Amino acid sequence: MFLEILLFTFIGILGGIIAGLTPGIHTNTLILIVLGLLPLLAGFPIQAVVALIVSMAITSTLVDFIPSIFLNAPSEDTALSILPGHRLLLEGKGLEAIFLSVIGGIGVIILFILLSPLMLKFLPVIYSFAKSRMALLLLIVAGVMVLTEKGKKKLWALSVFLLAGILGLVTLNSTLIQPDFVFFPLFTGMFGISAILLSLKDKTNLPKQLSDFGVVKKSLAVIGSIKGFFAGLLVGILPGLGSAQAGTLVQTITRKDDNKEFLVSLGGINTANALFAITALYTISRPRSGAAVAIEKILENFGFNDFLMVIAVSLVTIGIGAIATLFLSKRFLTLVQKFSYKKISLSILGLLLILTIIFTGPIGLLVLVISTAIGLIAPLTGVKRSLGMSVIIMPVILFYLGIIL
Repeated sequence: MFLEILLFTFIGILGGIIAGLTPGIHTNTLILIVLGLLPLLAGFPIQAVVALIVSMAITSTLVDFIPSIFLNAPSEDTALSILPGHRLLLEGKGLEAIFLSVIGGIGVIILFILLSPLMLKFLPVIYSFAKSRMALLLLIVAGVMVLTEKGKKKLWALSVFLLAGILGLVTLNSTLIQPDFVFFPLFTGMFGISAILLSLKDKTNLPKQLSDFGVVKKSLAVIGSIKGFFAGLLVGILPGLGSAQAGTLVQTITRKDDNKEFLVSLGGINTANALFAITALYTISRPRSGAAVAIEKILENFGFNDFLMVIAVSLVTIGIGAIATLFLSKRFLTLVQKFSYKKISLSILGLLLILTIIFTGPIGLLVLVISTAIGLIAPLTGVKRSLGMSVIIMPVILFYLGIIL
């Protein structure tokens, strides 16, 4: 069984790389394909299929940052990385931006293993406390996001928060867009196309990029990883909270000019989310991600030995996935530098429009236009782009208040 688990882990890493590098393709889409192929995999140990799902989910949390930072093509989990990552890219430190996110993922894995005994004991207690207070916790997050702006900017912040939230309410409750792709036009417009348009407006040129990943201070790596770990913990146990909302909270409490620490934190959050979502399945029998839902479907009982296998697979995956991400980022950067930044931006703009039409049709295109307009308000008025995450936060708040179903 060991060889099958190892083989399926490598296949999962490859799948995670494909999902991470391809704008619009989420890991959950590939996981659904795996579930559809279960009859063909009946001859293999079910633990091997679990290993495939876990390795795919973790790998994509690392590779996702490559198109997000280099091409401004975000997923819902990496949307907040665009601005800090883009700033480093314009400083010639694109590779360092990728490296910082990878460090966060590795740091969280280390913390996860060290603190596993405590988590297994206290996660059910924390979950029990937080479950009935979900709306209040998110209201606090929303309040902090708006009220930390200065002076009249509070009004602009509130406007962006409300506009994005209303768009999220309408879109997420619509039956006109396939559920698997509903977030694509929302986040592509809010954080991707808006950033591309601003770079074209400012006639941004991609400067010569450093060929190394830079040197990261130990203190920055440790602090960023710790923030990512505990923010990821919130994602893993609180229903309705995702990596993006946790990233919003971290961005709010992190110094605005510390792009490096934030990228470490966000890299850690995404990896922690993948791990804690599965841990929640074991400790409180509540799946918190597409991967965890899939594991619940194929494993009748998710026992302690299965949990240990997940940790082992995670260790192997994070090592290989980190190396693959750094390797691919260099190749990706070489390709990007062969063309002018304006042509690349226009090409990506065209690609995102085409993908939006393919995945979501005319309604998705309308959502893309509206989300782009809202996404432009924040940088043009000088308030936090993370306020756009209200597209998810507001619907979740209203859901837990019992106002919407």
